[in-house]
Amino acid sequence: MPRLDVAPNYSLFAGVLQDPAQLTLLSAEQFGHVIDAADQSRLLGWLIGQAEQGRVPPALPAWLRDRLASAEVEANAYDRAMRWEIDRLGRAFFSTGLHWILLKGAAYLGAGLSPGRGRRVADIDILVARDDLSGAERALVEHGWEFSPLDAYDIRYYREWMHELPPLRHRDRRSTVDVHHAILPRTSRLKPSSERLIERAERRNGLYVLCPSHMVLHGAAHLFHDGEIAGAIRDLVDLDQLLREFGRDPAFWTDLMQEAKVLGLGRSSYYALRYAVNWFNTPVPPEVLEETARHAPPWPVGLLMDLLVTRSISGASGHLSRAAALALYVRSHWLRMPPLQVVRHLTRKSLYHPEPR
Repeated sequence: MPRLDVAPNYSLFAGVLQDPAQLTLLSAEQFGHVIDAADQSRLLGWLIGQAEQGRVPPALPAWLRDRLASAEVEANAYDRAMRWEIDRLGRAFFSTGLHWILLKGAAYLGAGLSPGRGRRVADIDILVARDDLSGAERALVEHGWEFSPLDAYDIRYYREWMHELPPLRHRDRRSTVDVHHAILPRTSRLKPSSERLIERAERRNGLYVLCPSHMVLHGAAHLFHDGEIAGAIRDLVDLDQLLREFGRDPAFWTDLMQEAKVLGLGRSSYYALRYAVNWFNTPVPPEVLEETARHAPPWPVGLLMDLLVTRSISGASGHLSRAAALALYVRSHWLRMPPLQVVRHLTRKSLYHPEPR
């Protein structure tokens, strides 16, 4: 009888992410490794969606059917937990008159988009106008969320430099909410207009989310400007799925190119489309790729980014992968803060957080 305690196989998982048809060619044990890798990469919902389309090994043994059934139950449990937290946020803001917008994973689930399936998240992100920050903070505190103890440096980090309040954790459910007033830090070189994001937000399933082009651009900015690329394969899968879903409407591509310019996110959009196409063969119109290529970096920088992103994004182990992850970690801080502040911040983090978070 095969072992049931199989371990993740990230290289195999990266291969099936790029070509889901390979799932039908795997052995039962290989598929078990992929389930574990999908779970660890927080892409269990993606894998369940593929299985529902029949992309599984032929003649599934009983133990693998049980594992798939358990994975589906787990993904559905993530959905229920997320929907409940969204409902609680709605209750907290119900009588405030504040306009709040779901971001990222919670938005995908709430809007019924494919990346939302089986979503497991560390926190729920919302966007409010900067003038509404105090009101949002007050409403959440009144409904059980509270700030964790922070030292003076971290308080200043969030309150003066960042694009969000310190994380708020519910005292009973331990769920975390990040309240944003922008999608990039105040100290960032780029400052996309929050007013435009809020003005063009759309109502879907009774919830406000960013419009399609802004949703993609936020994902691109988060991954390639503000976030940590290392191990962020899920974020690139999200972009691929959003582009496929929204891209069925030709008007989406025109709006995406226009809004990338308006929000100053041309370079982020270039990287998002480049790596989505390179990794997943995402169907992007040639004229869109040609337009976004105008925002490409100088070729030495582009070559270096290709090497670093390819090496680090899947979370593979090894010295080269760790070096690539560290380089991209430093890059993300270089883009989000002035040089002296970067040195001070990373020096402090190296003392308290030796490894990239």
